[in-house]
Amino acid sequence: MRHKNSLELYQYWTSKCAGRPAPSRTDIEPGDIRTLLPHIFICELVDEDQLTFRLAGTGLCSLYGRELKSCRFGEMWLDSGMRNANRTGVAVASGATPAVLSLDALSHSGRVLHAEMLLLPVLGPTGAHDRLIGLTSVFEPPYWIGHDPLAGFSTTGIRFLEQTKQSLFLGNRPEINLPRPGGDVPRAPAMPAKRKIGHLTVLDGGRTD
Repeated sequence: MRHKNSLELYQYWTSKCAGRPAPSRTDIEPGDIRTLLPHIFICELVDEDQLTFRLAGTGLCSLYGRELKSCRFGEMWLDSGMRNANRTGVAVASGATPAVLSLDALSHSGRVLHAEMLLLPVLGPTGAHDRLIGLTSVFEPPYWIGHDPLAGFSTTGIRFLEQTKQSLFLGNRPEINLPRPGGDVPRAPAMPAKRKIGHLTVLDGGRTD
């Protein structure tokens, strides 16, 4: 985790687990995390393979310029990433394994911002693993948030967290890097060294025999 908001919510969530794989939704007191509420969302597993928003904070909704309640979780991503994003969310909600996602976000006018998303499982009213609480934190929030809605997220890395093996910086599992849309930009080849001899320019390299 790189954002302080992610660490704060994770520590609070851990304190509510009380030895269980995940706390109950009723264990989460909004007043305890009031400063994080604008960036927090809760999703419900409505089918075996589909998550929908039960609620979403004003900070997250302002990124998209619309209310996200009742929308599908995967709709926050660009088309190419919807399926994998939904699968990750379903895995967290149903498998009780927290995850941290590194994100790039593209606005409708082509602007880009960088963010981090924390996904934490919580138990529903029946005690089933069917919900998650999440937090989206933007690094260096730009001035245009709220004026230029996002077209969607692109996941650039995923890290699943093992609660029983947490190190000081929660780095027990390496982040899985994912390719950005369009692939990596190729680097230009290195130019050979050159030197002047009289009126000639000599490039190092070539045959050595």
